[in-house]
Amino acid sequence: MGMLTEDGVIDAVIRFLKAEGWQIKSRATAQERGYDIEAQRDTERLIVEAKGGGSSKDHTRRYGQDFSKSQIFDHVAKAILKALRVVSGGEARAAVALPDNENHREEVEKVRAPLMALGIEIFWVSTDGTVRAERQKAHSAADGNGS
Repeated sequence: MGMLTEDGVIDAVIRFLKAEGWQIKSRATAQERGYDIEAQRDTERLIVEAKGGGSSKDHTRRYGQDFSKSQIFDHVAKAILKALRVVSGGEARAAVALPDNENHREEVEKVRAPLMALGIEIFWVSTDGTVRAERQKAHSAADGNGS
């Protein structure tokens, strides 16, 4: 499939969430403001902020090219800030959805521990559309690591 656009990331995460029993309440396209994905399951709300791996805007100079490392830093920073705002508001769970590639993983790796501690999920989307969810491990005394 090649480069993942933001819409491609959103589509993949929506399929993943539906399979997990979530109802999709709203979805923004790359050109719209608002939450990228708002989902509901029973009494739980989940807000997902998604970022793509390259420019999907055909009028831009970088159309069809992967984002640079500095662009990835900005995108990941914005996604995480939006997720923090959701968590601070307290009405919903938060997640970020990102392309599963080395540059995005490298950026998230530096802040993974606090994201997990705050319960912010990470959805890693492969170019084939598969999604890998990284979640805070459920707290149990049986996990054997003494925490």
